[in-house]
Amino acid sequence: MSFPLVSIIIPIYNRAHLIRETLDSVYSQTYANWECLIVDDGSTDKTIEVVAEYVEKDSRFKFHHRPVNRLKGGNAARNYGFEVSQGKYIKWFDSDDIMFPDFLEKQVVIMLENTEISFCACQNDYFGDGLMESRQYVVMSEQNHALYSFFIQGNVFLTPAPLWKKEFLKGKDLFDEVLTRGQEFDFHFRMLTDNPNFILTNDSLYTVRRGHTSIESSSKTKKAQISVLRVLTKAFDIVKKNNFAQKRVLLQYLVYRNLTQMSVLILLEKNVFKRLQYLYFYKSLIEYSKTIGFLKFCKVSAGMFFLILCGKGYRLVHLNEFDYRQRLKINKEFQT
Repeated sequence: MSFPLVSIIIPIYNRAHLIRETLDSVYSQTYANWECLIVDDGSTDKTIEVVAEYVEKDSRFKFHHRPVNRLKGGNAARNYGFEVSQGKYIKWFDSDDIMFPDFLEKQVVIMLENTEISFCACQNDYFGDGLMESRQYVVMSEQNHALYSFFIQGNVFLTPAPLWKKEFLKGKDLFDEVLTRGQEFDFHFRMLTDNPNFILTNDSLYTVRRGHTSIESSSKTKKAQISVLRVLTKAFDIVKKNNFAQKRVLLQYLVYRNLTQMSVLILLEKNVFKRLQYLYFYKSLIEYSKTIGFLKFCKVSAGMFFLILCGKGYRLVHLNEFDYRQRLKINKEFQT
């Protein structure tokens, strides 16, 4: 039995105080045929010195600097790591999380036993600040398109969860290097556009650290919130171009999410003229009217007008009847 090479790609920035735990968990994997590509995003602490210890100890650890001609950020580091990777399988991992010892072994076995799948994704635990809990995903129904299952049914896995077949990823636009928030969702959403075959396992194989500063920008900044709006707008355009049974439901939900996010950003602005800039994201006027119906579209348009001029009209903009994800959650709780 062959043991294909797994490329583990870890973007890193000022992680001298945390990276040892992560790299120790990689070193302790029961599956031995891996390379760990650590891509530094311009660290100013002792991160590089710490990583150098592991590179010297084991040649499977390989250190890279993000090229100076690439945008700063974890997304560019992830993409560059993919470009220099040699493995048959790709595992993006975060510099503050920890692998369980059988993480790679269990996922490689799944990939080898199911050659038709493009990736498999696992569950994870959370830890930090006295917290330790497990996260379980909804089991995907066979009849649903991957995009519907990802967005509405809640099968939203984190970046470290999937083990990817490199062949599937080749030639695709990977992580959007412009985004500062929502990049994980954006990447996975686009990868699922063609409805690939994949497996979600119930095994919890790694743990996510909570309660500290992320490598990415704070989600509370206006720039990060605009990034989320761009992701949602892009998702709407992607779904619009595809045909599958649940397309209309997903489009309606995306309109709901777009409008909610847009209204939040408008209310953050005190200046009326600055509020007008967000109408750029309301450009798909005709498509929105087709998706939610003419009367609702008129109501929403009136709400946007009042929001921009007066900072009021929030209820008109929110189409809670299209929050299918919440409705699905309520129905499941009622059934149990």
